[in-house]
Amino acid sequence: MTMLIILRIIKYDPLVILRRSFMKRIVIFTILIALALGAQESAFTLDWCIDRALEANYGLSMRREEALRSEWSFRSSLSSFMPAASTRFSWSRSGDDRVSYGETGLIVSRDHYSTGFSASQTLFSGGRNILNTKSARLARDISRENLSDREAELIYNVKGAFFSVIRSKESAENAKASLERIEDQYILVLERDRHGLADPTEITQIKVSRAQAELAVIQADNALAKAKESLAMLLSLPLDSDFDLIDSGTYADAPTLLGEQIRIALENSPQIRQAELAVKRAHLSMMSTWTQYIPGVNASYSYSWSGSQWPDDLSAFDDQASWSAGISASWTLFAGTSRIAGIQTANSQLRDAETNLKLVRQSLEGAVRDAFRRMEEARARIALADARLDDAKLNEELFSEKYGLGDCTLLELLQAELSLRQAETEAVNANFDYNIAIAELYRLTGSLEY
Repeated sequence: MTMLIILRIIKYDPLVILRRSFMKRIVIFTILIALALGAQESAFTLDWCIDRALEANYGLSMRREEALRSEWSFRSSLSSFMPAASTRFSWSRSGDDRVSYGETGLIVSRDHYSTGFSASQTLFSGGRNILNTKSARLARDISRENLSDREAELIYNVKGAFFSVIRSKESAENAKASLERIEDQYILVLERDRHGLADPTEITQIKVSRAQAELAVIQADNALAKAKESLAMLLSLPLDSDFDLIDSGTYADAPTLLGEQIRIALENSPQIRQAELAVKRAHLSMMSTWTQYIPGVNASYSYSWSGSQWPDDLSAFDDQASWSAGISASWTLFAGTSRIAGIQTANSQLRDAETNLKLVRQSLEGAVRDAFRRMEEARARIALADARLDDAKLNEELFSEKYGLGDCTLLELLQAELSLRQAETEAVNANFDYNIAIAELYRLTGSLEY
């Protein structure tokens, strides 16, 4: 009974109640913080998207593995400068006794043992091993440049997908705003029709406009969903991921001088460096074909032992073993037309590599010029689109008021609405094209900046 009274006192103690209330608030506050953090995690910035893609993109991971394989291939080429050595051991037992002669006389045994060791070293190969190692190093460097090029391309693709989501989101918002205006116009037409002020064709016209606006909303939502899926693929996220983007409105600075961008691209582009390394590698391959006319020199050593009994000490190996050491030289005097064909093929590949370098330089310069011009055009389009958008908004408001007063036709109002939608679309597209052109310039110049 006393314990029950104490428990009741504790249960209704103000301090206990206060502590429980405080703990409840702590729990609720923690849950709200967790929800807020979760909401922040689903809102991505451009920098976060690029970092995520560079870390988790499946295609880039495969390129990294390819670069790693080329590194090990280069290390493998160094083995041509090292000796090759091997050892062996065997044991066998026969069904009948074997008689052999040893230091202690006749030995009768069914067992047979043997062991041996051999080593060889290439002393001279006409420089073929040196050229092969240099070629493997160039192949590794080409793979690294290819990886850098893929990273720059991935950054460009992420930027394009990011800006595409922003554009699709703005287009969806504009489509919904247009539908709301059409709904208001629809109500206004019905009100005028009830008072006998509307033309019979206005009812059908506004219904068509409303249906078109509803379709535009669906199409805009689908375009937004598709753009998000494209970005999710680049980020290696599930395609049904629900996320939002934080549009800071300010991104990479716009280049100002075309000549400077061309110079940077020709100096820093991974595509140029790959082509230059390919020329060097083709030159080494051509030189390597001439080593077929040079003799090769090798050194070798071998040791072997066999017997019916395994020796008790190491001295028995020296007494009963055999060994040999020597130097050999080989020289191909005639191999038909294969060597001449190999030389001519290597020369042709070298000319192809040199021509490809010129082509890459020309194509890169043309791409930089084109991207720079598109950037300038997009910048001018932005100013024009903003002016047209302001004008279209004023016209839509003006014709909406006029139609309410009966001073214009519904067709004129719908034309003003259409002009506003077109101006909104052009403003969104101009900003998108401007950001894409800048991103392409950064990609062509080999810049990994965001």
